[in-house]
Amino acid sequence: MKVYRQHNCTANHRSERTFLKCALPRAAWVVGRGEFALIAWCRVPTIMLHRHLEDAATSKATIDTTGCGGACSRRHEIIRIDLTRTDRTTQ
Repeated sequence: MKVYRQHNCTANHRSERTFLKCALPRAAWVVGRGEFALIAWCRVPTIMLHRHLEDAATSKATIDTTGCGGACSRRHEIIRIDLTRTDRTTQ
C-alpha cells in the first residue's frame, strides 16, 4: 500500500482532507474522514476517506465490481495518509 506523506507546499496540514486537496489538486472531490483513502483515478480523480482499512477495502470491492461512474477505467487504489512528517516535498 502506498503511503502519501509529502507534497509541494510548506503548510502543516491538520486533516487528511486538506492534505489531499493540496497533494492532488486535480481531484474533483474529497469526502469522508480518516487515514485510508480510496482513490478512483478514472478520468478525474475522486477520493473517499475511511478511518479503517477494512471499510476502504469494502468500498473498493464495490466500485471494482460496479464501476465508479460513466468513465470508469477500473483504476482504483487504497492509500494511507501519514500526517506525522514535517518535511513536505513531492513524493
